[in-house]
Amino acid sequence: MSTPAARDAEPTGAVPEATVATARRIHLSEDWAATVVGLALVALGLLSLLPEGLVAR
Repeated sequence: MSTPAARDAEPTGAVPEATVATARRIHLSEDWAATVVGLALVALGLLSLLPEGLVAR
């Protein structure tokens, strides 16, 4: 059983502990996702892989 002083010293916050695994996780924002999708569409258009009706000329 812990004493009242020891109980007050224990961390009670909901902040998770930082580990190497959480630091190396890839975070992709909505802006970067839209940029990647847009560049992929441009590449497909330049390679003429998009159907004729999908892109107006």
